Amino acid sequence: MDTIVEFKVEGDKEHAETAMKHALEELRRIDSTFGYQQSVLTELNARHIIRNQELYSLIEFSLEVNKNSNGAFSLTLRPILDSWGFSGTHAYQVPENSDFERWKSLPGDSGIILFDDGLTVKTHEGILIDLGAVAKGYAADNAARIMKEDNIAAGLVNAGGDIMAFGDRDWQVGIKHPRAPGIFATIPLRNRAIATSGDYERFFIKDGTRYCHILDPETGLPSRRYMSATVVAQSCTQADAWATALFVKGIETLKDFFSQHDMDWIVIDNNGKVYASDALKEYCPDHISTTP
Repeated sequence: MDTIVEFKVEGDKEHAETAMKHALEELRRIDSTFGYQQSVLTELNARHIIRNQELYSLIEFSLEVNKNSNGAFSLTLRPILDSWGFSGTHAYQVPENSDFERWKSLPGDSGIILFDDGLTVKTHEGILIDLGAVAKGYAADNAARIMKEDNIAAGLVNAGGDIMAFGDRDWQVGIKHPRAPGIFATIPLRNRAIATSGDYERFFIKDGTRYCHILDPETGLPSRRYMSATVVAQSCTQADAWATALFVKGIETLKDFFSQHDMDWIVIDNNGKVYASDALKEYCPDHISTTP
C-alpha cells in the first residue's frame, strides 16, 4: 500500500502487542492480495478474469460508489494514471493526447462484469483495475476488526491518514493542512472512520499549474475543485472511497446522499474557504491560509 500504518491500542502491554501483531499480519495479507506485485489484482489485470470472493466484494462495493456518485469514483483509471506517472511507472508528466484517446476508447467501469456466483470477476480487454482509492480504508477496517476480535476494548488504526477508531472513547484526530505543515482542525472520532483526499499528496507543478493524482474519471485530468475533501463514515472503506468521490464531484452534488447515509464531511476550496457538515462545523475555521 506504499504507506506507514500506525496503531494506538488501550490494554495491558502483552495483550496489546499480540493484538497489534495479528492486525499487522492482516495488513500484510491484504497488501499481498491487492498489491501491484503477484497478487489476485495483478492476475485479474493480466488475465481479465478471476474467481476470488474478497476481490469480488471490494469491486462490488466500489461499483456501487461509482453508481451513487454519478461516476466520480472509478476503478479503471490505471492506464491514464500510468501515463501521468502517478502509479510509479515513470516520472510525473502531462500525458500526450494519444494517451487520453487510448484510455477513453476503453469502456471504463461498465467493462467490469460481476458474475452471479459472488466469486467471478471479468474485465474488458485493456482495462486495468486500481484499488488505490479504497484498499487502505479496507485494510484499516480489517486491522480494527482483528484487534476487536482479540478483545481490545479501544483502539485506532491510521493507514496513511485513513483512520478507523473503535471502542468506548473519543479519539482526537487532526486533519492535515493542505498548504502548510501541521493540521487545520481536530475532530473527535468514536466508532467511526475518517479519510481525506487532497491535492497535496501526490502532485507536481509545471508552468505554474498544480497537477494532483486524483483524476476526474470523465476527463482523465486532475480534479481542481478542492484542496482537500474529508469524509467521516461508519467504515474506513466508505470514508476512503467517498472522500475521493467528494474531491471530484463536489459537495453540492453529494450532500443529500451523505446526509441520508450518516456521513459527515469537510471541504476546502481553492481560495481556502472551509465548508463542513453541521456536525463538524464547530471544529473548523471558516478559512485557512493558502500560502505555503
